[in-house]
Amino acid sequence: MSEAETIFEVKDGVGLFTMNRPKKMNAISQNMFENDFPDMIDAVEADASIRSLILTGSGGNFCSGADVGRMASNNPRSAEERKDGLRQTLKWIYRLGNLDRPVIAAVDGIAYGGGFSLALTADIILATPRARFCLVFGRIGLIPDMGVTYFLTRVIGPKRMKELAYTARSISAEEALEMGIVNAIHEPEALLPAAREMATRFTAGSQVAMAQAKQLIDRSLNSTREEMLEAEVEAQPLCRETDFHAEAVRRFASKEPRLYDWDSMNSAAEAAE
Repeated sequence: MSEAETIFEVKDGVGLFTMNRPKKMNAISQNMFENDFPDMIDAVEADASIRSLILTGSGGNFCSGADVGRMASNNPRSAEERKDGLRQTLKWIYRLGNLDRPVIAAVDGIAYGGGFSLALTADIILATPRARFCLVFGRIGLIPDMGVTYFLTRVIGPKRMKELAYTARSISAEEALEMGIVNAIHEPEALLPAAREMATRFTAGSQVAMAQAKQLIDRSLNSTREEMLEAEVEAQPLCRETDFHAEAVRRFASKEPRLYDWDSMNSAAEAAE
């Protein structure tokens, strides 16, 4: 019996989605495109107990992108069929990039092509020193797709984006950190524990506030100042009405420990080491 191409687990409010085709460097198969990713997103959206999500790959790599072997198929699809297929992929890419909870990509090894695109749907990217990122599409005469022209341009700007698209060169974890693509670098054995620790900490915060903040930050890239100020006016009352906010204010007034305190969590983690 063959191993599952992906594995989805939920523990302590954290969803962990692992691409599991190590011999193919976790290349995305047709089944993964059509079923595994959409099904995982369905499950996360339907389960409020999943407060954060981690995306990762098995076998020392994140994802090498779409399985190029499919492109040499003896039954090639028509241009319209390919368009429809990409549209279906972009539907779940859009949903993944807009999940109303924190998403972390834990990247070891290569994140090439669609794998790079996939990592960029996450709010935070953690990487290892051996991680490498590449808009490999140009090497086979294609344009960057799976939403990367949207996600990456907004991180590094159009000049750098064009250079990476034109050259199809790979960049190291350190260069990705300098560009603002990667948030932090961890040794391979510490990568997933660091992602889990961060994701678990997020579960202690206000899900409503995080969802609203994510939506506002993403919206700001295509909005005027006036539109964003009004959006904040609309979003803040939603947060004020939550039980989380009421309890946090009560604790503040009573001089009790904060309900959500990242600095205290850092101190506790350092003391435990």
